[in-house]
Amino acid sequence: MNHELTPAGILQLATGFWASKVLLSAAELGVFTELAKGPLDCQTLTQQLELHPRSARDFFDALVSLRLLERHEERYSNTAETDLFLDRKKPSYIGGFLDMISARLYLFWGSLTEGLHTGQPQNEAKQGGNLFESLYPDPTRLREFLHGMLVD
Repeated sequence: MNHELTPAGILQLATGFWASKVLLSAAELGVFTELAKGPLDCQTLTQQLELHPRSARDFFDALVSLRLLERHEERYSNTAETDLFLDRKKPSYIGGFLDMISARLYLFWGSLTEGLHTGQPQNEAKQGGNLFESLYPDPTRLREFLHGMLVD
């Protein structure tokens, strides 16, 4: 049996950060919290989130294709999973961890190749700092870090 090889799996893996960043941006923007109030059409959701209309529909449809939102006719809504875990008003919210991934870890992983070449850490220690010494003076970053640690 002759199987034709394709690069599809490699390309899917190589572009995997696209889907990740769509999720991280949606959590940061509060998409799921807004939709926890009820389904919204594209224009209303765009206005509620203060997004530019040029790319909003594509962004929401990307969330649909990733099965993070549902779309019925022209109205978007959360899935059961995103409603439970990504609504900031629910005790089951895990978005603090996603916020930390987006704000801190996403950038550090972008320096993986450099770290592999140099053997040096690619986090706050890269500039000679200490994670906690850099977090404590900045209440916003500290709160973000602490919320990220509250995942069950």
